[in-house]
Amino acid sequence: MIPVHIGDVAVAIGAQARAGTAERSISRVSTDSRDIRPGDLFVAIRGPNHDAHKYIDDVFDRGAVAAISDQSGSALVHSTRERLLIVNDTVEALGRLGAWYRRVVMPVSTVVVAVTGSNGKTTTKCMIDHVLGGSLTGRASPKSFNNRIGLPLTLLTAEANDKYLVAEIGTSAPGEIAELAAIASPEVGVITSIAEAHLQGLGDVHGVADEKSTLLNHIRLGGMAVVNIDRPEINPFLSRVRRARLVTIGTDPTARLQAADRRSTIYKSSFLLDGRFTVDLPMPGAHHATNATAAFAVARWFGIDCEEIIHRLGTFVPPEGRTRVIQAGGITIVDDAYNANPGSVSAAIETLRASGGNRRVLVLGDMLELGTHARHLHGQIVASAERAGVDVLIGVGAAMAEAISLAAPELRRLQTFSCPDVHSAKALVDSVLHPRDVVWLKGSRAVGLEQLVRHLESQRGPKSAVA
Repeated sequence: MIPVHIGDVAVAIGAQARAGTAERSISRVSTDSRDIRPGDLFVAIRGPNHDAHKYIDDVFDRGAVAAISDQSGSALVHSTRERLLIVNDTVEALGRLGAWYRRVVMPVSTVVVAVTGSNGKTTTKCMIDHVLGGSLTGRASPKSFNNRIGLPLTLLTAEANDKYLVAEIGTSAPGEIAELAAIASPEVGVITSIAEAHLQGLGDVHGVADEKSTLLNHIRLGGMAVVNIDRPEINPFLSRVRRARLVTIGTDPTARLQAADRRSTIYKSSFLLDGRFTVDLPMPGAHHATNATAAFAVARWFGIDCEEIIHRLGTFVPPEGRTRVIQAGGITIVDDAYNANPGSVSAAIETLRASGGNRRVLVLGDMLELGTHARHLHGQIVASAERAGVDVLIGVGAAMAEAISLAAPELRRLQTFSCPDVHSAKALVDSVLHPRDVVWLKGSRAVGLEQLVRHLESQRGPKSAVA
């Protein structure tokens, strides 16, 4: 972070800095009281299960310069109250701070790349960062910092010499993309995909396309929009690109950058980009071709040579929980446990279909936030696994259990098991798995399948990630 004065922060968020505090500088912003360093600004967040205001005294003891608090939370502070910046809502204040930092403090030479989409946001963000980082100074949002807290915190990490910052933008309800995109004010916007995700808040795929495409309204003049057009629902919204260059991507033949001839094994994938370049990725899943194509388009906008981009893509290692392949105790584990929706699960099944090994085992947790579509979409996935020749399906959660039960009369070769939660799944998998099985784990974040990945690793001895 570029150091800023507390007085300027106070003006940006609509608070008042006390005399003696306004001239002091902060060098970092944090919402985690356990991670406070001297010189930090602490933002106290009030959540459904905790209230960080009760830790303000502690963060001052650990060297925090100031803290952003709401009015009621300030009553919990017993010392150094003159260092409080009091606002109505601390999350809104964090957003205002991020927007101010982006427009006033961040150098004009720092290009913000904003990435959204139903699937592939984090993988694409990391790919872009990996490719750009080979020749430019910059950074990307940590983990999945893509909401009203994570996005401003990401912007506030930008340093004076950064040439790029890649931010991730998520949504679960109408209006969230517009709010976050207005804060980020990106030069480059990327929509990785449109699929059945967050239907509980967005209604249907048309609603998803409408919400995701609002990012296009906020791309700066002279910038670039990179949009996957494989789902036709996005087409009516492409007209929202008014001030920027539009680059369409996808497997669709009409895409400006087409990903064709996609191939995948359990260890790697490849595709033909723009009819000219063969791209090899050290990760399974033909669906990653469009993510890599988006990264290619962004890197070309920065002026990076085509061959250099392709070389960097070939050395990309996916983040934990996103098709990372691990060998452990005689089985092949595909850790894709971070999140799931019908589109990403279908892509996983297609890749699992082509894998070798003794048996193809799919461990699938509930796909959440699908609203009234949940029963139908879970049922479709079970049927897809049967058609694809998956040998074993282990469902984790109530929705998967219901789908497996309803599909049972129609299943001919797929062996199925149901577990109410990840803890019972731990007890089951050790007896179900055989040597040389390929095991793909995927589910919504709240299901916690990463615990099952760690269990498999610990029970089966030494592990090695396959690059």
